[in-house]
Amino acid sequence: MSTTCRPKSSGVLIGLFLIGFFFFSCKKDTPNIPEKKNEKWRTDTKTDSMGNQYYVVSTLDNTLEVRVDNKDGKTIFSEVCPTIEASEIPENSKKLFTYLVSPNKYINSNHATLSLRLILDDLEIPNKYVQLLANIDLDSKKFYTKKYKVEEPLDWSYVDYNISLVQWYQNSLLVREGTDKDLNRGGGNMGLGQRGTQLVCYERDFSVRYTKDIDATDAYYPSGGAGNIPINNHEYMTFIPEGVVARLQIVTSVEDKWAGKQPLIWKDNLKETNNIPADYSIKITDYNTQNNVVSASYNIYNENGQMKEKRTRKWAIGNGMPLGN
Repeated sequence: MSTTCRPKSSGVLIGLFLIGFFFFSCKKDTPNIPEKKNEKWRTDTKTDSMGNQYYVVSTLDNTLEVRVDNKDGKTIFSEVCPTIEASEIPENSKKLFTYLVSPNKYINSNHATLSLRLILDDLEIPNKYVQLLANIDLDSKKFYTKKYKVEEPLDWSYVDYNISLVQWYQNSLLVREGTDKDLNRGGGNMGLGQRGTQLVCYERDFSVRYTKDIDATDAYYPSGGAGNIPINNHEYMTFIPEGVVARLQIVTSVEDKWAGKQPLIWKDNLKETNNIPADYSIKITDYNTQNNVVSASYNIYNENGQMKEKRTRKWAIGNGMPLGN
């Protein structure tokens, strides 16, 4: 009896083993189903020079969330915007506009600012909107926001188009503010107005470092993007790709004019000071400021666009005195 039972039990065991192996193999070979993300919609991404991607998500929990993915697609930062109410979140991403003040290697490569504009009414004539400035620190994961809500022309706002926000000295942020009416005086929602507006320098937590009135007839202040390096709270070096290096200062108010301040402190036009032929051209390829010395590397091209020479020049940051190559 035992001899007849042994093959039977062996067959059952073998069958169970094969069934178990089959299910194990199926589970192993089935691709992982991606986890459903907590989102209704997301904006297009904005990418910095390190490949990090910044975007905004409307979540299923009726919150607005700022996320950052690294160049490999892994989410490395995620925070809810605490001051945005559910009623202020648009029904789709078409009514939310973002602008990224990218990390600047000459200031701090891990600090970024994301600007949000949420349209509350007609997309064609956006008279009512919410603006949010979000300061992001990718190292410490600290997150600070400042909200502006505009429902009528006299509500406070800031200029958020193109390169109007400026990453500034010692990790601060320059913002041009005013009432919606004053900012857009003659500008058609482009922030071109000047009278009654002001330039505000914010710390990372949005405490105010300083404020300057913008009421001079010809105000001068920096723009964002590449080409500028702040050297103190009010002055900066600018590098124009076509071959101009200059030290400038912020001049915005009538008081600045009365004090005799001028926007230009010193300038070097490399084409002129290098005695380069008129039909030749210059392109600045790299620049820096360190230990009170300004340096710029540039290429010289002939009339046919062929590169003829590479050069580097240095200046004393205080007065622009050339220091040689």
